[in-house]
Amino acid sequence: MQLLTGFSLGCLAVVFLVVLRDFRQLLVGKVFLWVLIAAAAFLLSRVVGQEYQWLLGDVMTTLPAAFWLLCMLAFSPKPRANPIWIAIALYSFVPPALSRPFGGADPEAAWWLHGLGFKIPQYAEYMLIVSGLWITAVHWRDDLVEGRRKLRVALLVSLGATMLCVTISLNHGLDTRQLVAGMVGITTLLVGFLLLRGQEGVLLDVQQPSPVSRDNDVEPQPAIIEIEQTPDETSEIEAQLRHLMKEEHFYRTEKLTLKKLAARMSLPEYRVRAIINVTFNYRNFNDYVNQMRIEEACDRLVNEPETPIQNIALDIGYRTLSSFNRAFKEIKQQTPTEYRQSSQAD
Repeated sequence: MQLLTGFSLGCLAVVFLVVLRDFRQLLVGKVFLWVLIAAAAFLLSRVVGQEYQWLLGDVMTTLPAAFWLLCMLAFSPKPRANPIWIAIALYSFVPPALSRPFGGADPEAAWWLHGLGFKIPQYAEYMLIVSGLWITAVHWRDDLVEGRRKLRVALLVSLGATMLCVTISLNHGLDTRQLVAGMVGITTLLVGFLLLRGQEGVLLDVQQPSPVSRDNDVEPQPAIIEIEQTPDETSEIEAQLRHLMKEEHFYRTEKLTLKKLAARMSLPEYRVRAIINVTFNYRNFNDYVNQMRIEEACDRLVNEPETPIQNIALDIGYRTLSSFNRAFKEIKQQTPTEYRQSSQAD
């Protein structure tokens, strides 16, 4: 047991140093460092004396919250901190830390102390882990970088499985020390392998690229692509996509997905994904579609001053005015009404 724990701690230390060296300036890098620290605390709690258990317990109960935050920052295209989920994250580890000195961890303690301080926070931990995995899954198809899609999913799912195993072990007192230590070691090796290979955006690349013109007058940045295509094939698909979007305005399709676009072009999804990523320098499909929709909206807001904004929003593919306003403000940093008014003033 001690040998396996030592191996896992060594793996955690190596990955910690790699993340500290290369990603400490990013918020998601700082969160990932804390995940590693909390995982180390869990392993150490199985081998150190009783006098350190309170400190290690407070640290390792932050694991589910840190994992949820890591998934949100690493995988959500536009991370937003929902106040409800922030409250759930805080409740998962603050009450246990406050009630531990008063014996709240003891099932024989007062029902309100044990229930509010430990039992209910356990359910919050499960919710956070499931939410983190859901964030990973729901944004998977929107990611246009093929290699990153595969590597991130494998990485975060393995982390999620480890976090779930750790949480169950903590909450139910199961003797899974060897299993958990082994899972932590394997997951950490995977993390270290991916980070040391320098795979762009596997976990810690959260910077969004600047949108480029649909005329492709900006040189695209290198991206991870695992697809072999001849230049003629690439040019043909690119021309087909440009015609479909610019001439037929296919981006106006309501609830447009990459799958629908690929079906319309009679091509596999991965080939369309690669063209949008490499040729147009987009890493998220929704960003690509929204950019074209908002470009048309801007033109119509200026040239059709009498057309209601809601009509424009529905015409270009948005189902509601609120979703259009949100997408417009994200790209133009002002509302459609403000944009129309400023254009008329000019």
